[in-house]
Amino acid sequence: MAAELKLKGINFNGTLGAFAEHYGDEARASLLASLEGEIGEALRGGMIIASGWYPASWYGALLAAIVDQVGGGDDTARTLAREAVKADFQTLFKVVRLFLSPEKAAQQAMRVSKRYVDGGVIEVVSQEHGEVQYRFREYHGYTRLMWRDFIGGIEGVLENMGAEDLRNRIITGGNDGNDHLDVAFRWNA
Repeated sequence: MAAELKLKGINFNGTLGAFAEHYGDEARASLLASLEGEIGEALRGGMIIASGWYPASWYGALLAAIVDQVGGGDDTARTLAREAVKADFQTLFKVVRLFLSPEKAAQQAMRVSKRYVDGGVIEVVSQEHGEVQYRFREYHGYTRLMWRDFIGGIEGVLENMGAEDLRNRIITGGNDGNDHLDVAFRWNA
């Protein structure tokens, strides 16, 4: 069995920030109180730091708890990821928007992903103006919600680069137990 991937703490912190922005601080406090096990202890104790690496299963547990708390679904994870990335672009990556188009950002997927996920393989299968298809492999331990979060993050990057009317289509994978996802994005510039 392959080793579980690790995710950087910024993923956890960004998602919790977007959650609080969307649902409020009381909902965030309730969410943290509901998390059991090591992930709950780590988040409540402030032990998740942006630059640290943490088990993918912890992030999956966080997303599942969020969806349970708000009675949401796949779109909840996708929307929060998109909002978290947009917040990053308002602060950390503000200058990047001046120099990259959606097409250039799409080409940089592997380099950017390595900052957030320790492992996995990304291939740009095809790319044209206003369209990109990715193949993600070896994302061990990913759940359906984690894949939707991943898609939302990509949407957030592309939207910050100027993509409008963004649509995605899952070709294969992206479900519980899948360590792979083939997904295409289309947009208007």
